[in-house]
Amino acid sequence: MLEISLIWDVYSVEIIQGDKEVADNFFKNEEINKNIKNFLEKELLETQYLRFGYFIINKKNLNDISIINNHPEWFKLYTKFNHQMVDPVVIKSLTRVEDFSWDEEIVILSKLALPRVMLHAKKYDINSGHTFILHDHKNNLVLLSVFDASGYQKEITADKDREKMSLLLIRAHQKMLNLYNTFEGDVKTSISITSKENRVLYWASKGKTYKEIALIVGVQERTVKFHMGNIVRKLEAVNAKHAIRLASELKLVRVPDCL
Repeated sequence: MLEISLIWDVYSVEIIQGDKEVADNFFKNEEINKNIKNFLEKELLETQYLRFGYFIINKKNLNDISIINNHPEWFKLYTKFNHQMVDPVVIKSLTRVEDFSWDEEIVILSKLALPRVMLHAKKYDINSGHTFILHDHKNNLVLLSVFDASGYQKEITADKDREKMSLLLIRAHQKMLNLYNTFEGDVKTSISITSKENRVLYWASKGKTYKEIALIVGVQERTVKFHMGNIVRKLEAVNAKHAIRLASELKLVRVPDCL
């Protein structure tokens, strides 16, 4: 068996929406991701799999993606070009729950023209592999892909190995969710949103403009902007839209008492 050094890295694609707002909070806590990285490294170190990637993809917005892997060169390119949008493995996984093996024939079977992702993959000798699938309660597609390993095809066909890898994905992802739930709870308790700020935040989350919020709340527009500025600062957000998204994910937005 080849002697290898497992060098890990974590990549998460930037999200570009509307006015090119960058939201980089999708499973991006470095400490938690390092914990999961170490867990997977320990579990997979005993296998003969040379390359693997643990994906978390938001099914409502495929731009939201986080990947923990031991092939940083490939996955940096993968996220740079948003390959998850056309990757036949990802597309197939969206509509199934059972793990499956794949190779270049998956493009033909999916009736897709050869996408750029396959051309790029060829440069890294990624021609075949096996993917394990989860669909979690947060509407994320979760994958563990293993590819290009010595003796790979022979080993992965054994039911006991498939069960072992499927269980590993379940354990890793549950651990991930538990850590993020704890983190989000800690963040929520550490952030204090005033009632006035919450009124602005509530209506902003409903898509109202500053001018519309000012009329609804009964204050001047500059006051609305002042409160939103405080919210952005408290959440350490990039801008107002980013703050609204963070507040929604952390369940900080409350229905105002006056409603």
